[in-house]
Parts: sequence; structure tokens; C-alpha cells
Amino acid sequence: MLQFVTAGMALAKGFYGSRSAKEAAQRKARAIRQMAKYNAGVKEKEADSVKSVMEFETKRGAKSIYKAKSAQKVAASKDLANTPLEVLVDQASEMDTKLNSQRRNKLLQEQNLRQQAKVTRYTGEMQAQGAIAEGKAQARASLLGGISSAVGGIGAGMSGIKTAQANETYTQGSWWKY
Repeated sequence: MLQFVTAGMALAKGFYGSRSAKEAAQRKARAIRQMAKYNAGVKEKEADSVKSVMEFETKRGAKSIYKAKSAQKVAASKDLANTPLEVLVDQASEMDTKLNSQRRNKLLQEQNLRQQAKVTRYTGEMQAQGAIAEGKAQARASLLGGISSAVGGIGAGMSGIKTAQANETYTQGSWWKY
């Protein structure tokens, strides 16, 4: 009789362990996803910050180019002999090129940060899926362990009945005495 109770307990333990493993895996996956979402959000904010800085610097740079060109025009109109117009145009062109280069670099930096955010989300999702798969494997192992223990307990109980029948100490309907 004790073997049958033990078998039932083992089966219940297997079912409970399976459910617990699945729930633990879901919690772990949820935590991984939340962390990935947070980290990706940080990267997105950094990208937004870079974009804001780029826009500000572009406006400021364009304003300084405008001022420099204006100053050069004034200087050129006052004294054409001492300030060649070509030099002034070259300086303005260099300032414009430098501004475009800075804008390009900031844009690349922003795109890189946004890509890092995507990779962070993807990596987090892959880790979450791995945690769920691991939990399912643990659940299966727990369930199979419980079933095999239950089968072993039932087998031991049946062998106890066979032994009692062989010793002629077993009577039909009185199995609870053993």
C-alpha cells in the first residue's frame, strides 16, 4: 500500500515540478526582456541626444558660416587689394565642408546607437527564448522523473501483491491491510 502512496506522491511531485519549472522560466524570460527593453531605451535616448546635439551644432555652424561670409563680404568691399576674394570663398567653403563632415559623423553615431538598441532587443529576445526552452526541458525532466518514480512505485506495489499471493497472505479486497 505504501508503494502506491509513494507512487502517487512522486507523480504529483513531477507535475508540480514541471509547472514550477515553466513558471520560473517565464519569470526569467520576462526579466530578460525587461532588461533588454531598458538597455535598448538607453541606447535610443543616447541616439536622440546625439541627434539633438547634431541639430544644434548644425544651426550654430550655419549661423557662424553666415556671419563669416558676411564679415568677409564687408572686408572685401572695404579693401579688395589686401583680401583676395578667392581666399574668403575658400574659407567659407572649408567651414561648410567641416560642418557637413561633423553632421555626417553625428548621423553615423546616431545610426550606430539605434543599431545597438536593435541588437540589444534582439539579443534579449534570444536570451528569453533560451530561458523558456531551458524551463521546458526542466519541466519535461521533472515530469518524466515523476512518472518513472510513480511507475517504479506501482511496480513495487504490484510485486508486493504478487509476493503476498505467493505466500497466500493476500485475499481479494483486503489489500489495504498490507
